[in-house]
Amino acid sequence: MLAFDRVTKRFPGVLALDNVSWTAQPGEVHALCGENGAGKSTLLKVLSGVYQADDGTTLLNGEPRSFSSEVDAIRAGVAVIYQELNLIPEMSVAENIWLGHLPSSVGFVDRPKLYSLAEESLAQVGLRVHPATKVGTLSLAQRQMVEIAKALTRNSSVIAFDEPTSSLSSKEVERLFELIAELRAAGKVVLYVSHRMDEVKR
Repeated sequence: MLAFDRVTKRFPGVLALDNVSWTAQPGEVHALCGENGAGKSTLLKVLSGVYQADDGTTLLNGEPRSFSSEVDAIRAGVAVIYQELNLIPEMSVAENIWLGHLPSSVGFVDRPKLYSLAEESLAQVGLRVHPATKVGTLSLAQRQMVEIAKALTRNSSVIAFDEPTSSLSSKEVERLFELIAELRAAGKVVLYVSHRMDEVKR
């Protein structure tokens, strides 16, 4: 489902990725480990179109793919949840989750449907907040769960988490691992970046 073939990325004075090659089958969870600066987040950014590889190829379902933006990657079924969250504080939880494909009726956003869909997404991750709540009023942990809910709505085949538990409570961490188990059972590929060895082993 996913393969990196000799992926290399250079920055001025730094070789961030050096011929990275490995494959992931449907229903597999892969943990990426390493020191700060080892290239973990860089690899995810190449995968999601934030960066372009200097050499090598990324393949999805056996086909070479190179994304010019995160939007292109999402459309192809790749979702990456970064440590630095990609949410709009001034917009509601529901709007953030469904941004880019808001339900509409006669040219206007269908808010009852939007809130209903958002409630389903929030229930999936175990977050109890009203869909109309502004994201800027949420705690960092709550925002993290909104970001995860957002990724799950895209029905992605590849989902990557970059240090996802850094701001989560123990209860939220448990729910995250339940979600990962559900994703694995559904045949998704999950990439998990963490420096916490107990999480990696689990």
